[in-house]
Amino acid sequence: MLLAFVAFGLAGCSGLASSSGSGLPGAQSSAARQPSGPLPLHALIVFDTQNGSLGYFTIEHGGNDTLKSLAGPLGIDSGYAMAANHDTIVIANYKPAYVVTYNLRTKKEVSIGDPYGQPYDVAVDKQGTIYALNSTSVAVYKSGSTQPTELSCSNISLGEAVAVNNEGDVFVDGYGPGSFAGVVEYGHGSNTCTTPPLQPVEGYIAGVGVDPKTDDLITIDDPDLCAGGYEGRMLVYRKPYGQRAPRQQNLQATYCSGIFRLDASSTHIFYSDATVSDGAPLIDQARYPSGKYEGRYGGYYSSGTPFAGFTTLPNRLPN
Repeated sequence: MLLAFVAFGLAGCSGLASSSGSGLPGAQSSAARQPSGPLPLHALIVFDTQNGSLGYFTIEHGGNDTLKSLAGPLGIDSGYAMAANHDTIVIANYKPAYVVTYNLRTKKEVSIGDPYGQPYDVAVDKQGTIYALNSTSVAVYKSGSTQPTELSCSNISLGEAVAVNNEGDVFVDGYGPGSFAGVVEYGHGSNTCTTPPLQPVEGYIAGVGVDPKTDDLITIDDPDLCAGGYEGRMLVYRKPYGQRAPRQQNLQATYCSGIFRLDASSTHIFYSDATVSDGAPLIDQARYPSGKYEGRYGGYYSSGTPFAGFTTLPNRLPN
């Protein structure tokens, strides 16, 4: 799927707001902007593109259209995809190129530069390592480090999504030379990519992820090219990935599915989508792994609060 849609259609980019404090070496750190308060118990945390803050939808059967304020503004306005490590939200900020972490309890914010490109998807493994995807490579930040290493693969010239499994294997879903479209894998601790024998992509790539409960690999694509037909084909692969036929479900996206996240219990999947009429961002909710549609969040511009990127609270690693 096109990058602009995966990011939900973001607000204009501007510089990172100045911050004070020392933080980690090579990082910018800032203190609380908002008084501490109780965290929502079951929520979709989203990045509000209007003011660069964090908001949330309470998770409910049938969805929820009420976006509530949570924290911020954070001093950034091009937050793309998000992940979470328990109470710490991780944001891929496209421009300037930063990986931003924000602890919902302590309100501490840290912005770490990405020297390899402009990140637009992010994942976190069980050890707290952060993986930030740009168009051609992945910046890997070990827990507590501000000096990343790089994963790159000749098969990928336009990455769309990144994921990591329980063993620390890294997966990038994207496009490459010779009409390549699909997933490449980096074994734990390896800089060499391989191509697992998964089913061919149908239509546009939407996303890749891992069920932390079972270690199953999940891919989603849009077979009818976001024309309003069969959008949101979910394939679930058991290990060894690609050696057995995947389970397949139709997530019934409204317009075009994109990046997705699971809840902490792996009983619900949430995936980006948009309205057909005006392309307003929304998040769909379905049962996992059955794919039974249950509702949606957002999908309107009238409130003046378009959003981009989302993750769940509570959550479970890898995320």
